[in-house]
Formats: sequence, C-alpha cells, structure tokens
Amino acid sequence: MRVRLSPSAERWFLKRIAELADINPAAARKLVERLERQKHLLADYPNMTEAGLIPGTRRVSMPPLILTIRVKAGIVEIAAIRDARQKDARAPSDVLNDADLGSTEQSIPDGPIHGPKD
Repeated sequence: MRVRLSPSAERWFLKRIAELADINPAAARKLVERLERQKHLLADYPNMTEAGLIPGTRRVSMPPLILTIRVKAGIVEIAAIRDARQKDARAPSDVLNDADLGSTEQSIPDGPIHGPKD
C-alpha cells in the first residue's frame, strides 16, 4: 500500500524539520529517516497500531512525534502529526469533515495489533 502525508501534516513536519535543522542538522536528518522507515512499515502493516480517537483512524507513536493515520482511497494517509509532549490535538478539520459526511473511504478496522515482531 502507498503511504503519503496529508498537505497539513506535510506542512507541519517540514516546519518542524526546518526548526530542528537550525539547531541540530543531524537530528533533523535522523527524524526524516525515521519517518521514511515508519512509512515503509505502515505500507505493509497499516493496522499495526492502536485505534485513534476519531473513527477510522489509528495512532502511531514515533517519539518524539505522534502520527494520526487513516486509509483514504486505498492509500495510507498520515493525516496529522504532532509533538508527543502536546496533549491530544483536536481532530484535523479534513478528518472530521470526512467522518461527518459519512465518507465512503476505507477505514482501518479496530482489532488486534498486527506488525513485525522484534
């Protein structure tokens, strides 16, 4: 399955990376690499994490970040990204709008956590 960032998640992440790169370029590169690895995992195991607060979403812990994902038109979308130190954010408006409109998008079912075993 393909994985992409929503426009708002991409803006948030790029801003965060730019700020971090000013302070510690190596840490910024590592965070970009970690997100790329996470995207590869999500492509193979979109149900590997716990259900999110919004129906049809899942919460992915990638310290120091929390990702909110959903399956949209057969693509795993990282709908939102926030710093793990922040309290749970309100739902991004695009996620809420889809839920309110009874979207026909495929949701990620609640169920057992699947993923690679260490």
